Parts: sequence; C-alpha cells; structure tokens
Amino acid sequence: MNNNYIGENIKIYRERQNLTQQQLADKIGKTWEMISRYERGVSSPLNQLESLAKALNTSPSDLLNDITDGNIRMNFSRVPLFTTIPSSFVFNKSNTFLFYNSPDWVLSIDPEAFALDMGVIDNSKGIIYVSPNSEIYLNDLVLIKEENGLRIESVKTFKGIDILGKVLAKEVRY
Repeated sequence: MNNNYIGENIKIYRERQNLTQQQLADKIGKTWEMISRYERGVSSPLNQLESLAKALNTSPSDLLNDITDGNIRMNFSRVPLFTTIPSSFVFNKSNTFLFYNSPDWVLSIDPEAFALDMGVIDNSKGIIYVSPNSEIYLNDLVLIKEENGLRIESVKTFKGIDILGKVLAKEVRY
C-alpha cells in the first residue's frame, strides 16, 4: 500500500488543527520524528490510524482516502454538522457525531465553524455554514437563539438578541 497520500492526509488534518508534529506526537504517544516519518511516507501509520484519526478529529477512512485527482488535490474540510439543536445550544464538535464536507474557505474564516441543516430552522432543504467567532456588523445574516428554536435574520440591532454566529453561506439542496 502506498502510504504517501495517507501521510499527506495526516499533514493536512494536522495543519487544519493548528498542531505541530510534536503536539500530535504527544496526543498519540509517539515522537515528532515518527509523525514526520508518517507524513513523508517513510513509515506506515496504519497501526496508529485510530489514534491519529481521534487526535485529528476525523475518521480513519478520511486518512485512508486518496483525495487526489491526477495532480490536483481536492479541497474539502470537515465541519461539525447539526441536524437537531443541542440542548445546550452549543454547536461544537463535542456535541455531534456528524460531520459535513465543506469548502476549505469555511474553516479558513473560522476553525470553529459548523454546518446546520436548514430543516432545523424552517423545514427547508439545505445547509448553512455558521461562524461563531466572526466579527458581526449591522445587516449581516446571523443565527439567533430563540425560546422555541432558531432563526436567521439580518442584524438591525445588537440589543436583546442572542446571536449564535454569523451565517457564512447557504448550500441549497433540491
């Protein structure tokens, strides 16, 4: 088996998590030199696949997939996906087991961004990407917490509303 693309995937996911090789090594009980060997395809990471995937917040199959198309690397990111509202209204990775492939730019704007099924809000079909950490300006679309659920609205004032994050984009499904 060619370990080069597995090593490339490890490096991509490590960099997305803003981890150094040493930090990843510490998470799985290996040395940074071994992480370097995995990433360069010199050593096989297969016996550490589960621990690597867990440390990188992804699945082992994502690390195994050859996501190259000829010489062009496909750009995708996995963001937490919510198909229901968490009881705490906290939309982070620890509150879901689902993930969604989003464009890379979503995580470049905010590494804590998440995807939300529009059906949770208004029974429409689609996904919205929400950034809980982006700066919000008047007239931006935002996700708002209400007593009985969620709504999306353009910000007219910051008083009296509980903003969960800025809406980055909507992906429509038919």
